[in-house]
Amino acid sequence: MNIKIYNKNFDLTDSFEIYLQDKFSSLDRYQGDISSFEVNLSRDQHHKKGEVFQVEVKVALPNKKQLVLSEMHADPRAAVDILQDKLSRQLLKLKDKNISRWKRATNSIKSLKFWQ
Repeated sequence: MNIKIYNKNFDLTDSFEIYLQDKFSSLDRYQGDISSFEVNLSRDQHHKKGEVFQVEVKVALPNKKQLVLSEMHADPRAAVDILQDKLSRQLLKLKDKNISRWKRATNSIKSLKFWQ
């Protein structure tokens, strides 16, 4: 999976880039046919509580489906962890939905008279 990383007001180090690659590359087991995967990193300094990091993920799936999730946190690694959990739940939900649709379709075809 090719992960595109964009950053705004954020110093992207090599170790953090490797961390992102490791975290999000594990999502291939839920959906193997991801068209594009974008990660947007930004830092907002105008909060009363100090720096706040926002991580946004855009995942393009087949059939023109797109998932967009974002998370804000004081620690960028914690935001990535939370976002990875959210994204894995969403992808698993879509995978289960597709499997159940396929099973219903095969059951309806099997119930036709000419198959018996």
